[in-house]
Amino acid sequence: MKYLLALMLLMATLGTCIGDIDCPPGEVYYTISAPEGWKVVGVGCCGISASDSTNPARGIIALNRLHQDFNMLPAYTTPKTYLENYMPQDFSLGESQVTDMKIIGYEDNQDLANAFASYTGFMASGKSMSCSFAVNGIPARGSFTVVTNELMGYGTTVEFLAGIYAPADQFDTDAPMLIDVFKSIQLMPNYRNICTPPETCLSWQYSCKDKCCSEPCNEYGYCD
Repeated sequence: MKYLLALMLLMATLGTCIGDIDCPPGEVYYTISAPEGWKVVGVGCCGISASDSTNPARGIIALNRLHQDFNMLPAYTTPKTYLENYMPQDFSLGESQVTDMKIIGYEDNQDLANAFASYTGFMASGKSMSCSFAVNGIPARGSFTVVTNELMGYGTTVEFLAGIYAPADQFDTDAPMLIDVFKSIQLMPNYRNICTPPETCLSWQYSCKDKCCSEPCNEYGYCD
């Protein structure tokens, strides 16, 4: 699907939960251009989700670093296994109940899944999949990219989860709008140095709060 190419844009802006940084639910570190009335839920550096308040079977998700530490999944959990067996319970929160999650097939374009799996490490596995499920009994379709990381038999983490979903009979019609909502996600500059701290800068670069720069940092400590 075309949306998978749009997802590539997110890789440059989505923050990464690292070290001891927590991902507190309710902490919105991103901006998003969602339709009026949509419910936006932030998860700190770990991303954001947005859903239609009038229809919980329509929305987008963009998350990273799930099931870490003591919340790891069983060893050798694949992207497909996560999608069908664990993702429903992860998103059955509050008033939304996700059931009957089944994979329809793998997307033709696996560029995003392969790229993020390669970035994560040699034990990672990524797949972009189309699926069917229900939200509060409403039949829905979705397309999600899942990247899992196997920790040498100790367990599995979910390093990346992103996608769009809509009522089953409206998915093809809603997809362009959902893609635009997804593409609008931007990490707020104030949190960039928290979520994506710069690497050690080269000798000729300035180490600003948001990244390594070729020019001096501005008065607030960020790159101009």
